[in-house]
Amino acid sequence: MAKAVKLAQAGKLKPAIAILEGLVRSAPSAVPARYNLALFLLMAGRHAEALPHLDRILAAQPGHPPSLFSKAKGLLALDRAAEALPILERLAAGNDPESLLALGNALRVLNRMAEAAGAFHRLTRVAPAFPGGHMNLAILLVSSPDNDAALAALDEGTRLHPGIAELHAMRGQVLLRLGRHAEAIAALAKALEVNPALAPAKGHLMRAYRETADWDNEERLFAEIRAVIARGEVKGQLPLSTQDALFYPFTGEELRRVAGFEAAFRVPGQVRPVVRPAAKSQPPLVVGYLSPDYREHATMHLAGDIFAAHDRDRVRPIAYSVGPDDGSDWRARIGRDCDSFVDLAALSDRAAAERIAADGVHILVDLSVFTRHARPGIAALRPAPVQAVWLGLAASSAAPWLDYAIVDPVLVPPAHRGHFAEKLIFLPDTYQANLTWSPPAAPPSRPALGLPEDRLVLCSFNGHRKLDRASFSLWLEILAELPDAVLWQLAPPDAARRRLEEATAKAGIDPARLIWAPSLPRAGHLARLPAADLFIDALVCGAHTTAADCLRSGVPLVTMAGPRLGSRVAASLLHAVGLPELATESPEEMKALAVALGRDRPRLSALRARLMDLLPNSPAFDPARFARHLESGYHSAWARHAAGRKPDDIIVG
Repeated sequence: MAKAVKLAQAGKLKPAIAILEGLVRSAPSAVPARYNLALFLLMAGRHAEALPHLDRILAAQPGHPPSLFSKAKGLLALDRAAEALPILERLAAGNDPESLLALGNALRVLNRMAEAAGAFHRLTRVAPAFPGGHMNLAILLVSSPDNDAALAALDEGTRLHPGIAELHAMRGQVLLRLGRHAEAIAALAKALEVNPALAPAKGHLMRAYRETADWDNEERLFAEIRAVIARGEVKGQLPLSTQDALFYPFTGEELRRVAGFEAAFRVPGQVRPVVRPAAKSQPPLVVGYLSPDYREHATMHLAGDIFAAHDRDRVRPIAYSVGPDDGSDWRARIGRDCDSFVDLAALSDRAAAERIAADGVHILVDLSVFTRHARPGIAALRPAPVQAVWLGLAASSAAPWLDYAIVDPVLVPPAHRGHFAEKLIFLPDTYQANLTWSPPAAPPSRPALGLPEDRLVLCSFNGHRKLDRASFSLWLEILAELPDAVLWQLAPPDAARRRLEEATAKAGIDPARLIWAPSLPRAGHLARLPAADLFIDALVCGAHTTAADCLRSGVPLVTMAGPRLGSRVAASLLHAVGLPELATESPEEMKALAVALGRDRPRLSALRARLMDLLPNSPAFDPARFARHLESGYHSAWARHAAGRKPDDIIVG
């Protein structure tokens, strides 16, 4: 046994296990040999083989604490947290730190987050010097909507453990979410001082620089992060989320790589798929829509009409919600428009996947994958025979459990096919579902909106996280060519506003020509949009929901069809509306078109009138037409599966 232990300590588990298996055969009742064998099997990842040895020890010695703890760890590794829980509750009764930590993790796996937080809180009280309590409590709270509780826990954690860079980084992340940018930057800088290789801190710091328009520091960090991603030096870290990466000038291939890192980070190791019943005969297909955003959210502002528009002879939609219940009309409406509305938020990933499988879902469509409140672990358990990603992630998911991505030919031209790990379902008009068009009401007066009555009003209502140096520089060049124009934008944080106004003055343009619009509820925002003359898009990550909002309001939009999906959504919409000439191929073309339209008011007025004529019959705002195309894509994907064929690209005619 001593030889086996020595081999194991040297990392040679296979011969160590072989020696101990021989010992156990010759001395079946020798607990130390059997326990070490079980321990080494667990270390080797052979959890299922370890459990019978631990059970045999516990049959002889029911209270053997090391075997109880090891059994619980093995059960957790096998995704059997419910069985591990009573064991860990028993062990944690004595406030053993390791048992409390494992108990909190088991509760987290079971999605019993309040109880998990309680276990971690208890651990921080009984063993304040034990860093695992503070780390895991922080990880749990940072993922919750309670920013104040997260910040309080991180203030305490960084005070007690100032040498743990991850705690400083998470504190910076929460401060950033709270809009306390200067404090966030200081906390993230502290994290990198403690550990210069902490990639997530760099990602959050880059976001803080973007939100404050500190482009010099942003671009320096971007180069560092890009190099780390290229070298694959993530080491179990997530340098930045795929959703955050969309705002920076990564190539489509780089975004696919980032998404691959996130998929492996969010769903580590090999998962054990849930058992699915045999698919029932069809039609109709049962299509499950998995989303955290059945609430007042951009996803519903786009896809909200699709569920009612589905032809029930072809598709039966089921909404699977994993996000917060905001009590909004949107949530109630989706509940009415789908055949079923199932709230999975309180269930574990496995229990949620088992429910989807039991419902006989043929095709599961993940509407978010990695966005806030998303639960990628559910789809990773393969609850449906065919699984797709659509709408919520403007890039490949690179998730091995998602077979298809739903796109369109403008969004993903042939040269960009390699940006996606999934097979593609190409819809004929646009991939972006939109609500039914209705005529916009007359906007408030320009003076009431803080706008000049008689000047050209350019607007760009993209969120300020999309505002990069290249886009703003282009906008300033357009303003310089159109001296009577003003630029109407959403008001950014104060630090960003100061820098943007300084950059404007440095370019020789009066900063007063930048007009800052306050954030408004959606109805108020839509009501003011028709007061603008022309929307000019951002370059790296362009307008998506915002593009649809402006077009439906009768405001023409000039964009650049860029080198990846996130910069091509507005171009896709313009093609569907019938104004493809407004989608340019370069910043220079975009500037020339915007300036030409700005200098020719009759031409701009005619363009606006043409847009208003096109809108009532536009495929971009026809949910029934969109639903027919979506259903055709679903049926083609299902037909391949039913015929035993692998997923492949599908073009919907």
